[in-house]
Parts: sequence; C-alpha cells; structure tokens
Amino acid sequence: MNRFGMGIGVLLLAAVLAACAGGSMAGMEGDHSRMAGMEGHMQDAEHKEGGDGMTSDDHSAAAHGIPEEAASMQNPVPVSDASVAAGQATYAQYCAACHGPEGEGDGPAAAGLNPKPADFHAAHVQELPDGALFHVITHGREGTAMVAWESILREEQRWEVVNFLRTFEAEGH
Repeated sequence: MNRFGMGIGVLLLAAVLAACAGGSMAGMEGDHSRMAGMEGHMQDAEHKEGGDGMTSDDHSAAAHGIPEEAASMQNPVPVSDASVAAGQATYAQYCAACHGPEGEGDGPAAAGLNPKPADFHAAHVQELPDGALFHVITHGREGTAMVAWESILREEQRWEVVNFLRTFEAEGH
C-alpha cells in the first residue's frame, strides 16, 4: 500500500474509533503521536502473517511483546453471566468495529488495516493468559492499529472484555 493509502487508512481508523467512542476527531489529540507513527509500524508488520501480525508459531506473551509481569496478572473480575454481558456490551461499542461482531478480525474498519485486527478465535490469542489480553487492551499493540484503551475504559471494563473474549472458541479445539 502506498503512503497516501496508509494515511487515509489511519484517518479512517481515527474517525471510526472516535465515532465508536462517542467522541470526535478533536478528542483523539492524545493519540496523535501514536497515530502519526502508525504508518511506519504498519509497514514493518506487512511481512508478518495472520490477522494481527503474528505467525501461527507465536503463542507466548513474550512473542506478543507483553512483559511477563503483565502476563502474570490475575483477573480480579470473576467470570459470571453479568461480567461477560458487561464485557460483551463494551466490546460491541468499542471493539467490534475492527475485530468484528464475532471476534474474527473482520469488522467494517478492518478493511483498511494492515496487519488485520486479531481474530479472537486464533489459538495464539486464546492461549494467552488473562493478564496478557488485559495488557494489550490497556496499552495497545505497537506495529498494529490497536490503540490503548486505558484512558477510555475503566479497569473493570477492560477485565470484563477479557472475560467476554474467553467466550470465543479457539480454532482447532
């Protein structure tokens, strides 16, 4: 993809994220530096396979660039019908635009992204510990369009999303 196309893709992503978050482009100023550097990260990740730049051999939290300390965090929100439902509602509002309603990385905003958003059915995603998923939701994922949700979603909401993500069945299992 040329530089113009990637720039348009980044702007489209910003608009979708702002719309999904109920904000505006002006409200995304805090993510401006991250978005400005995204083009280079997207180019760096083009050679990798899979919906999120990971190959099928990358199963560990370290392979995802997640510190061991973060990966070992325990989810303080018990899995319950209520926490999964709350996570599903947050996911529908903030995550489905990119990751798709069924978590397959095929949401309407995914078309212009490279690498594609994570498919939550992928074994390398489902095999990650809860703390690793929480870390990615909280801090985003460099080299992808996954932004940090720490300043948008409360900590409890991010853990509830982790509980909801666990409802997606891993492929091949």
